[in-house]
Amino acid sequence: MAKRPTELAYWVDERPPPLPLLLLSLQHFALVTIFLVVAVTIARMAHLDAEAGSRLVSLTMVAGGIATILQCLGRGGVGSGYMVPATTTTILLPPAAVALQQGGLPLLFGMSAFAGLVAMALSRVIHRLRPLFPTEIAGFVVFMIGLTVMILAVRQLLGMGGAQGEYAHYAALGLPVLAIIVGLNVWGGRTLRLYCSLIGVALGYGLGLAEGWISEADLRTLAAADPFEVPVPGGWGLAFDAELMLPFLITGLAMALNSVGAVTAAQKANDAEWKRPDMANIGRGIFADGLSNLLAALLGGVGQAATSGAVGLSAATGATSRYIGFGVGALLIALSFSPKVATALLIMPPPVIGAALMTSGCFLVMNGVQVISSRMLDSRKIFVLGIALAFGLARLVDPQFFNLLPRWMQPWVGSPLTVAVVLVVALNGVLRIGTAKRSRVRLDLSQLAPERLSEVLTEQGQIWAAEPETIYRVRFALQEVFELLIQHDMVLEEAGGSRYVDLQTRFDEFTFTVTVAYAGIPLTVTTARPTEDEILESEDGARRLASFLIGRVANQVRTGLRNGRCELTLAFTA
Repeated sequence: MAKRPTELAYWVDERPPPLPLLLLSLQHFALVTIFLVVAVTIARMAHLDAEAGSRLVSLTMVAGGIATILQCLGRGGVGSGYMVPATTTTILLPPAAVALQQGGLPLLFGMSAFAGLVAMALSRVIHRLRPLFPTEIAGFVVFMIGLTVMILAVRQLLGMGGAQGEYAHYAALGLPVLAIIVGLNVWGGRTLRLYCSLIGVALGYGLGLAEGWISEADLRTLAAADPFEVPVPGGWGLAFDAELMLPFLITGLAMALNSVGAVTAAQKANDAEWKRPDMANIGRGIFADGLSNLLAALLGGVGQAATSGAVGLSAATGATSRYIGFGVGALLIALSFSPKVATALLIMPPPVIGAALMTSGCFLVMNGVQVISSRMLDSRKIFVLGIALAFGLARLVDPQFFNLLPRWMQPWVGSPLTVAVVLVVALNGVLRIGTAKRSRVRLDLSQLAPERLSEVLTEQGQIWAAEPETIYRVRFALQEVFELLIQHDMVLEEAGGSRYVDLQTRFDEFTFTVTVAYAGIPLTVTTARPTEDEILESEDGARRLASFLIGRVANQVRTGLRNGRCELTLAFTA
């Protein structure tokens, strides 16, 4: 059962009061609508007029609202049940450009529906792929998502990629807004921390207006926008092209991996004692994302994906209640009926967008680092993570090189996130070859060096990426076992004075099991705590205490005889 983190004001199943719920929902609504720029980009790529473009954005908001509610609801095998809002994603842009060129919006919507079906199918087998997504890989996915968000944030904040003389103009707005958000989060107390991003964005609009970021033309467009208009679903139709199956199959896979990272981040944010991803829960989250893409295509909106940025923001503000997600979904659907609201969101100054994204990106990156560092890593794992990170950053540093790759490879290398995540999963699968989940070593108690046992366990812990705390518990218990065997001459002496003990270890991601096998006197382990008098006055007091400590630190203890040899098996929950 999950343990409530102390820093949270509203936990996953806690319902905030009406006013805080509304304000927190507005805060996340402002964040997720930032990504509607993807829908705007697709509208421009499709050469839609203003009316059709506004309709596309509105229907995308409807799809996002439905997707967010499904994800947060977590019922009937659909949705993770965590506050993981949905929004449009840049993952879709590379194949969307090809689909629009070859068949317009009908082909894009048809192939987006196919990508959604791919994600839905993958969700049903993701739990069987658990070896490909161990804890450190899930942490890396969260890290790369956070890094991608922060890269986008810095570009928006400082105007990178634009005219060189504009940097100061961008910084003059973006840095004060970022300072306001960070200051309120750190020093503003519980209430202001909850709404730090919303306050920062609101002040950003005011500063942007004063500094000329919002032009008179923008204000005229806003004034001319209709306050209410019902978006009519569909109308563009659906088409299918077998030649585009591979790019959109990869897109479905990339969206599923994005969901793995987002839901993993949400799980960790809601459990103070989080240890590993719950793959069954992640599978339900992926299914919700896939279903949302299918529904978006049928409605005539742009495909949806879980947004880790909102997960990072919820961790930053200390409010992870899924009821906030219901509020976000309701706002997306309700405000999709107002072109004026969509217009107001689309004129948000880029530096303000960058400041809001930076806040969530920071927490995502550090969450990923914490997850990765919670595991012991051997050279294989280090190569897997390091090479994937290097190629992901290379996609950022020299995108032109990747743009020159063959067309069929473009969906695989469409973004730093896609490059890094696809590569880390592939490398993990390849370098797992030859890694046994069982080991066996024979130790001679007559000449056992104290550090030898520690070396054996540390080496296995690194190979299997076990938690350091688990290895510490195993080492403590085995040291007590070996001391008892040595001090009480419980292992028979063989020719030459040797006293051999076979140490077998086994790891399955959930349990670290060790078996000590030897010829000699059986060792009994008890869970009954010896009294102080029994420890101090009984000749057997030290043995009773050691036996109790072994049974206490291990989660499960079994003793028995096999082929005339004594066996002691200790199981530790990893």
